[in-house]
Amino acid sequence: MSPRRVNPALTARDLEALIKAGYAEILEKGLHATSIDSVVARANSSKGGALHYFHTKDDLLFAVLEWLLAELTNSLDQVAASAQSPRARLAAELELLFHSTEVNRKLYLVLFDYVSLSSRSNRFRGLFEEFFAKCRARDREIVAEGIRQQQFRRVDPEEAATTIRALVDGYCLQCLMDPRNLSVAESRDRCRAVLGAYLLRA
Repeated sequence: MSPRRVNPALTARDLEALIKAGYAEILEKGLHATSIDSVVARANSSKGGALHYFHTKDDLLFAVLEWLLAELTNSLDQVAASAQSPRARLAAELELLFHSTEVNRKLYLVLFDYVSLSSRSNRFRGLFEEFFAKCRARDREIVAEGIRQQQFRRVDPEEAATTIRALVDGYCLQCLMDPRNLSVAESRDRCRAVLGAYLLRA
């Protein structure tokens, strides 16, 4: 009897379904209450199939974070690769990052859980380090191009890239935690104003 052939497309769909179910479970229950069994149930999958991909709960959690950060990176890369001017690309990046109250709240609820986990795990921290390195590299190139085109004043592109990331994360955090219920649009506009004062030529 010949061995059963595995359909790669079905395998990829099964894996994606488990990862997306894992994200939904973490969003609803948090990292600690999420289990392989609860993810299997949400994905209408089998325990054996899940264990084929994820030997431990940590493997599952790692795959979810890896997928989430890859999705964010892909979206930001598309903005950076557009034919727009550097100034327009930075504005489009802020529009993407300050998407909406609902989307940002969901994203940061999950990321906050992972930040806590990453403070004690080199494996998870490595994913964040890679993501932030890509963010800095992307923004560094946009700023450097803007300087060459004389759209931005002369600043250190590396320092500017770090500043952009700090402003975005800081304003997103305030938007979620500010008792005055600062809206996503207000947070985006404040972030844009500060960046404009920092980057734009007088």
